[in-house]
Amino acid sequence: MIASLGLLGLLACGGGEAVDDTGAPVEALDPSLPGEWAAGTDVSETVGQTGVPLVVQAWYPLAEGEDPGAVHAYGDLVEGGARDGGVAACEQPRPVVVFSHGNQGMRWQSFFLTEHLASHGYVVVAPDHTGNTIFDKDPDRMPELVFRRPLDVADSFDHLLARAADPQDRLYGCVDPDAGYAVVGHSFGGFTSLVVAGAVLDPAQTAEWCATNGGWLCDEVAEYAAAHPEQATWDLSDPRAWAAVPMAPAAYETLFPGLPLIALPTLILAGSRDSLTPWEGEVGSIWEDLQAQPRAAAIIEDAGHYSFSDACTLVPTFEDCSEPFLAPEEVHALARTMVLAWLVQARGGAGMEPWLPPQDDHVEWLAP
Repeated sequence: MIASLGLLGLLACGGGEAVDDTGAPVEALDPSLPGEWAAGTDVSETVGQTGVPLVVQAWYPLAEGEDPGAVHAYGDLVEGGARDGGVAACEQPRPVVVFSHGNQGMRWQSFFLTEHLASHGYVVVAPDHTGNTIFDKDPDRMPELVFRRPLDVADSFDHLLARAADPQDRLYGCVDPDAGYAVVGHSFGGFTSLVVAGAVLDPAQTAEWCATNGGWLCDEVAEYAAAHPEQATWDLSDPRAWAAVPMAPAAYETLFPGLPLIALPTLILAGSRDSLTPWEGEVGSIWEDLQAQPRAAAIIEDAGHYSFSDACTLVPTFEDCSEPFLAPEEVHALARTMVLAWLVQARGGAGMEPWLPPQDDHVEWLAP
């Protein structure tokens, strides 16, 4: 099935009109446009349940009339659109997203998305997965990271809850502890999001698969399992998660035993030019084994693996940044629209169908 962004635009303008409880028409949210808030951001630190220190970045809607700080420079390297500091607009609790970066990425690697969500009233938090960023990568820690990353996600949400309960914190009152969070991730972070969503890890089944087919994390899973013979399977899910959006997810060889166990609304995004996690044999296999309801998937034509990050803002000469790859800003426009629409729909919002792939199907999305 094929749809174009132009077709989606036409669909968004037609169809039934949304109404409130009195029958009066209400303006439908357009998830492709920036939201009504300016985005703020800050960085804090915590210690996870495994004892590993975590650096956590937050994005949030700024309070109306708040005098924002300077434009934030991510890693002191590149400016985005968010402002440093400020007070969050938390007269009521906000929906929460936890973002998990890719292998040797960083917490702010996809600020095109995190800033967009904040502008629509979401609070987003993203940890640096210690030992797995571009700045501190340690290959010897990879076995640990396979099993620790999902816990980093839960720890980041716990850190946010502590901040939201502190009257002296700018995020005070931002979070309802009972409302949970959605988890979004890229590549290794896509794997992470699926484990948080419920994909139980089974090293024995992974070893059997790897003996015949191989796979990216075969050795790492085997090493960690050998060091923990007392545990046969690993359920690292978080019952507080309410939706998952893996973008270009990796490690089917590790995920496949637990994919049918995922019950959360799950949207998969992929790129047709992704050579690291291609649809055929990797992302498509994840899709086929996924039984979550609702579920949907979109393959963005000519998008690459790093198109779901701001890699091209950092390194414009990167392969994914020029033809024949789709321009990064066009991939970003499609991705942030679909992610926001999926989250709105997962929270019970109506009118998002024109912006999303059909449920229980996958669709190729053409460039505008």
